[in-house]
Amino acid sequence: MGKTMNHEGRGINESSGSIRAGIMLRAQAYACGRKPFTPRPATMLRAGLSCSVLITCALLLCGTGTSASAQTDDAAQGTITGRVIDEAGQPIADARISVYSPRRQSNITSDTDGQFTTDKLPRSTYNVNVFAPSYFDPANLAADPAERTYYQPGDTVTIRLHKGGIITGRVTNAAGEPLVAVRVAAIRVRPLAGQAARTAAQNLRPFERVTDDRGIYRIYGLLPGVYLVSAGGQGAAGFSLRPSPYDDDAPTFYPATTRDGATEVSVQAGQEATDIDIHYRGEPGHAVSGAIGNTGAVAANSSISVSLVSVGLNYPIGSRFLSGRDNDQSFVFTGIADGDYDLVAEQFSREGRSTAGSQRVRVRGQDVTGLKLTLAPLAAVAGRVLLDAAPPTAAWPEQCQRKLNSSVSETTIIARRERDQGADAALNPGGGKLADTAPDDKGEFALRGLAPGRFRLDVRPPGPDWYIRTATLAPAPAPAAPNNKRAPPSAPTAAAANNSNPLVDGLTLAAGTQVSGLTLTLAPGAAALQGRVAPAGAGAGAALPDLQVYLVPAERERADDALRYVVAHVRADGTFAFSHLAPGRYHLIMRPIIARESGADEPLTMPFPDAQTRAQLRRDIETTETIALQPCQRLNDHVLRYAPKN
Repeated sequence: MGKTMNHEGRGINESSGSIRAGIMLRAQAYACGRKPFTPRPATMLRAGLSCSVLITCALLLCGTGTSASAQTDDAAQGTITGRVIDEAGQPIADARISVYSPRRQSNITSDTDGQFTTDKLPRSTYNVNVFAPSYFDPANLAADPAERTYYQPGDTVTIRLHKGGIITGRVTNAAGEPLVAVRVAAIRVRPLAGQAARTAAQNLRPFERVTDDRGIYRIYGLLPGVYLVSAGGQGAAGFSLRPSPYDDDAPTFYPATTRDGATEVSVQAGQEATDIDIHYRGEPGHAVSGAIGNTGAVAANSSISVSLVSVGLNYPIGSRFLSGRDNDQSFVFTGIADGDYDLVAEQFSREGRSTAGSQRVRVRGQDVTGLKLTLAPLAAVAGRVLLDAAPPTAAWPEQCQRKLNSSVSETTIIARRERDQGADAALNPGGGKLADTAPDDKGEFALRGLAPGRFRLDVRPPGPDWYIRTATLAPAPAPAAPNNKRAPPSAPTAAAANNSNPLVDGLTLAAGTQVSGLTLTLAPGAAALQGRVAPAGAGAGAALPDLQVYLVPAERERADDALRYVVAHVRADGTFAFSHLAPGRYHLIMRPIIARESGADEPLTMPFPDAQTRAQLRRDIETTETIALQPCQRLNDHVLRYAPKN
């Protein structure tokens, strides 16, 4: 049965940042062996889809092989409907909506009333991404890129877009004369003060426009944030609407300097930053060129993205696309200023990323040529989701007297890479830092193309009445011993085979690690708890600190079950919510959040606390409130009183 909700979703696999929709068209042409073409200006203004999503979707559109949208009528189960509106509740017509999952993509447009309906979709979980010129989706400002809403056929969604910010000004030469057709880029370097930092806010590609005959530019539809503005250079996409005499120049940053001396520009939603005038320096840039070193690793039916990423600011200043069918796997970037960059190559196939390679490049007063990028396999995690059968109806309480009409394919598995210490100085390894997927009808799933590092897994059950009962990871098989000799001990794959629980302890993936045998068992009868925290006693009018609420199992036999320890962040209005809870008795414990280092962009909470935190919580349960949750129970408006410890 469908549900109605507000939109909070974003694009999947958001590891490379926002990119223009025109790049998808070019990637599709390369992957399908066709000559690329120049897209219309309107198609190049889109932001919100990640590079990986666009290239993967482009490959799925090729005429060879099995398309993700090639589903039988028997697999189609329903539609997702909705409405796109602005901040005042007025409809937005002609908005472009992309509804996609690992099994199907549907691209539609809103009508004059802002309404849209997809074609028939197979049972799965779906992301909804919306673009309308001059607007942005506030969901893109979420504190954690893994916090998103997934939809299922039958759902109805309201998508509220906000008017974006504007940066406008004039570009002139040393004589004060206007420069015509010079490219101007707005680069979002961080959120505004008071906005939550988020990993996906890094690696954002610049919004780009070209000056008119008066030297005036106007960049609109910007997310709120702090920007650097530059003029000159070839542009992030690596292909132009038209050739420009300024393509090979090093960018001049506002007001008339290099990147290191640039003045920042703050942009508010719906507001205009005017007179951001740039006095163009006209300094020639340098070239960075090279080729893929191991062309034997390049599949013919794949596409390769080569990006030059600015170290420190961590945004890609340019991307080039190569076809696996081409014998020439070379690339060149022009208009590059002195500085440090990461050169990152990623190969995409229908299954997603397959290989990647990277190296640090230092540009100091001259061209850098003859670079060789070696592609190496990326990591992957595969497994299976199982749904426990529901007990006989008569054995369930009244609130469970309904059919659990869920499919295993409606489960969502999300993998999010933890930020490395000193990540700003570390080489960008390439590969996905955030990925999600849904199982097939047999419950099998795979997360491919993952970058080396430590990943946390988040599992979203197929409906509100399901919870995670167990999560296990089979140890990696030992290598075969020659001549029937005893095999030597094998190292654990991803160091996760020995984890007590992969959802709690995470997975540490080395380059090329292939983890399999992850089994997730979901059980029916999940409970939910919603409530609010209020100051206790004399401090009833005081503001609350940043708090977390923990649930700790009260049953002695559940003390070692790590999945029974869950945590929720208390929102600014004092409310909190838990869902997909195993029925049982719990202690409720509140704790202030430990202040994070300035600039940290890790999520405020993880779904399950680590072993050290669990041990501390067990020591605090004697003086805490206890609550009992029955199967399928929905307990709302539960009030917790917070009194700070002296």
